[in-house]
Amino acid sequence: MDEHHYLLIIGYLEGKITEEETQYLLQKVQTDKEFSDAFEDIAEIWSAKKAVPNNSSKANEVLARLNKKIDDLEAAVPVSQSRSVKADHQNTIILKLRPILAIAASALILAGAFWLYKAKLNNKPANTLAIVEKHTAPGEKKKINLPDGTAVTLNASSSLRIANSFGDDKREVYLDGEAFFDVKRNPQKPFIVHTGKIATQVLGTHFNVSAYQNDSNITVSLVQGKVQVDMNNDPSKRIILDPGKQMTYSKTDHQAHVSDFMTEDITGWKENKLVFNYDSWPDAAKKLSRWYGVPVQLKDTTLLRCKLKGTFDNIPLAKVMEQIRIVADVSWQMQGNKMIISGKCN
Repeated sequence: MDEHHYLLIIGYLEGKITEEETQYLLQKVQTDKEFSDAFEDIAEIWSAKKAVPNNSSKANEVLARLNKKIDDLEAAVPVSQSRSVKADHQNTIILKLRPILAIAASALILAGAFWLYKAKLNNKPANTLAIVEKHTAPGEKKKINLPDGTAVTLNASSSLRIANSFGDDKREVYLDGEAFFDVKRNPQKPFIVHTGKIATQVLGTHFNVSAYQNDSNITVSLVQGKVQVDMNNDPSKRIILDPGKQMTYSKTDHQAHVSDFMTEDITGWKENKLVFNYDSWPDAAKKLSRWYGVPVQLKDTTLLRCKLKGTFDNIPLAKVMEQIRIVADVSWQMQGNKMIISGKCN
């Protein structure tokens, strides 16, 4: 459970959250089984009125207030009723309130754990408190040195998040976009790159990951060493790559296949080489847009069947398009800041 939910539960318990937030919290209890089960378990502790297992004065104050509220509910049952009727009425009240009581009990336990967690965090160096995030704009590339000595080259329109627990027992990062990793070897602390439902784990190696959100595939290409690729946390689908092999995972059908690749085709971007390796025109348009920071639109549907191959070594967009025009039956023009490409396959 993250910090947001800790604070939300505490706020609910103390009556300091909005109606919208209350509805969100109650809906989560009803729809998230794991979340609800945790609440149910802790509700048993609350219903027995056991002390919160920490020394937080705030938690114990809240517990006292809750106990008083239940005592008030029990006292509200008419004395004239028989013992059995009174007991049934009390049970009915408790059953009706069960989801709320469960949340309250959880809040007490989790609040204490959260306050303890925050206290421990405050004893750590300041730079471990937040997740570090690096971004690149369209047309920009950036080299990043991680605390363990790993070097990352981030391609255009990409972001890399470094977990705040990086280096504790493992080294985890989260990638949206494309990056080349030169991982510092450390057998005791695996290096893991998360990209959606794909987790690529290594000890020390050189590899490229392409995982843009608006691309239909995620590709992991191994240059040196060995990597383990897991899909959807399913060990039966695990793939081990050798150098010169790449795994392509389809976001559409959730299938993966392994193939050979030429290193320059995949990693040429690090040397400012724009490489098209029989790319479809829709994929080529995305690559042009990221590379030069210009929106690209395909005007003719016939281009959807075309493939483009070529390498362009650090030259302006206009020269790239002129060279493409020579070998392909296409034309292009700028409309404001947008490039329009039209034509048909040769």
